[in-house]
Amino acid sequence: METDFVSRVTVYLRNRDFEEIVRSALKDIFGEPLASTVIFQIGGTESIMDPSLFEKKIRLVFGPGADLILDYVTKKLENPRKRIVRK
Repeated sequence: METDFVSRVTVYLRNRDFEEIVRSALKDIFGEPLASTVIFQIGGTESIMDPSLFEKKIRLVFGPGADLILDYVTKKLENPRKRIVRK
């Protein structure tokens, strides 16, 4: 069964590289050094290549806070050039 995140992401993926979008989103959220640490903690590059696996791993590490990260990744997929700033 696909989750809401996976189904939303799949709509925007088409010709875009999911790994690139996730890296960019994590850098926006955490900065470069911590983004690399997060990727390592969730299982490395393999974990950010597949939306379903990424969601599973990010939820495992961040619990309820994962929703904010997943929402940000989805917004980056909708508009990859724009850095999203919340007030």
